[in-house]
Amino acid sequence: MTYSTPSDVRRFAPVEKSVISDTEINEYIADADAQIDQEIGAFTEPVPRRIKRLSALLAAKDILGRPDVAISFSAGDFSEAESKEELIAILDIEIEKICRHYQTGLRKV
Repeated sequence: MTYSTPSDVRRFAPVEKSVISDTEINEYIADADAQIDQEIGAFTEPVPRRIKRLSALLAAKDILGRPDVAISFSAGDFSEAESKEELIAILDIEIEKICRHYQTGLRKV
């Protein structure tokens, strides 16, 4: 059982399937889930929403760290390149918040 899905991860790391396939994302999810299991503890169904989100955030952060990944958004004639470093910093804040929640022993859903 995985805690998140490739579509969950793509919400935080908007990377085209031509750059990273769902199969590759599943490998990042497996690494993220192993980290969660080791540092926080293993979860069974129903998996708390925060843990699902944490799994997706950790996988997205690793994907964004790849040198071949560029972040850009486009809509019609509008296009904007985003700073990977800024996005990673935002993910780090949320990752830290979720980890801190579970490390204090609250373990609420």
